Amino acid sequence: MRDAATVIGELLLGKEESVTLRNRLVAGVGGLLGLRIAFSGLSFLVTILLARLLGAEGFGAYSYAFAWIVLLGVPVILGMDQLLVREMAAYHVKSEWGLMRGLLRRSNWAGLLASLGMALLAAAASWALRRHWTSQMVSTFWVALIFLPLITLTRVRQAVMQGLHRVALGAMPEQLIQPAVLVGLLSMAYLFWRQRLTAPLAMGLNVGAAAVAFAVGAVLLYRTLPLPVKEAAPVYRDMAWARSALPLVFLAGAGVLFAQADTLILGAIKGAQAVGVYSVAHKGAELVTFALVVQNAAFASTAASLYAARDFERLQRLVTRLTRWTLLTCLPLAIGMIGFGYWFLLYCYGPQFTQARTALAILSFGQLVSVGMGSAGVLLVMTGHERDCATGIAAGAAANILLNLLLVPRWGTEGAAVAYAGSMILWNVLLAVLLYRKVGLHSTPLGTLTFRRSS
Repeated sequence: MRDAATVIGELLLGKEESVTLRNRLVAGVGGLLGLRIAFSGLSFLVTILLARLLGAEGFGAYSYAFAWIVLLGVPVILGMDQLLVREMAAYHVKSEWGLMRGLLRRSNWAGLLASLGMALLAAAASWALRRHWTSQMVSTFWVALIFLPLITLTRVRQAVMQGLHRVALGAMPEQLIQPAVLVGLLSMAYLFWRQRLTAPLAMGLNVGAAAVAFAVGAVLLYRTLPLPVKEAAPVYRDMAWARSALPLVFLAGAGVLFAQADTLILGAIKGAQAVGVYSVAHKGAELVTFALVVQNAAFASTAASLYAARDFERLQRLVTRLTRWTLLTCLPLAIGMIGFGYWFLLYCYGPQFTQARTALAILSFGQLVSVGMGSAGVLLVMTGHERDCATGIAAGAAANILLNLLLVPRWGTEGAAVAYAGSMILWNVLLAVLLYRKVGLHSTPLGTLTFRRSS
């Protein structure tokens, strides 16, 4: 009797794919799906606890500080995370162990030094500008700066394990251990310290949970690395890596700027309370894309391997099937958020957050369109067209900033939601067009099974 993985693999990917490839993707998607469900549930609980413990203003200060940390984390990773996924997968196929060890060593040291330097610069800048922020926002931001080196080295480790096709294991510390520890700490605070929990202290609890997850992840990486990598002398291709990493830095910067521009502009114009209300809508809408996030993480290294092996027809076939299944999975969530967002906000966060119901519906629609356009950005990077991907996302980031500046002053959270959703649709369509023109791949559910190689 065939096992469940074989049956599911044939159902999702077809019988023509190899057993090894089917089992690897099913294991990766299944593991990530389980982790993503656990992470979404735990993160949802964290958001509820923070919103109820800190209130709209305190939660706004927490969200605003964290948005800055996410933005500052982009340049310090130096584009190495996506480069690591692609190159580690290719080096593993070719058994180039010395290059794998050299790239890992360079990535860790470069990320650590860059993150420490950025943390010092950001601390100095926030001190100089402290009169423009509330004291709560300043102190929360200073605590959050401890995240920078942790986030940077975590991304390096996750990218290496993703390139080695150990996606679920690599994501486990940050998607299961960290939020579980944070839920435990916040639950204790809710029971025993409810009136005295502040945004800086809440951020400190998050940093502590991240440190625990980081330690577990470091052990997992050491155990996962192939023995030949540990024994090989490191080989460096600094110039080649730098040429590939530079556009990836710009790509990541544009992506995070796109993701955080609405929060930062809304906070600067409308204040921390508006950010707190808007943040719960953003978190709710992100649930719509959970299956796409899982698919991207599980499939990225396989896409890089198939492209390196020049197996174009199989790559297109998998892209089309995975996109169709992902859209079918995300559609019910989007309908729920659009139709029943008021009740979702009322029962999960409380009456003071129900004013975000319109923003939640707008953002959920934008996320659904994003799912429908498929994994165009990931595929551009995994096929070596990171510059084209950066161009598309930069266009979306520019549109997001412009629309936020135009719409937020008059319409507040609803204006920020329209700006974010509209610009997200723009850059996803643009990336899908660029992917077809440059590579010949169709990223949408309507994609054909015929691969057209670009000249």
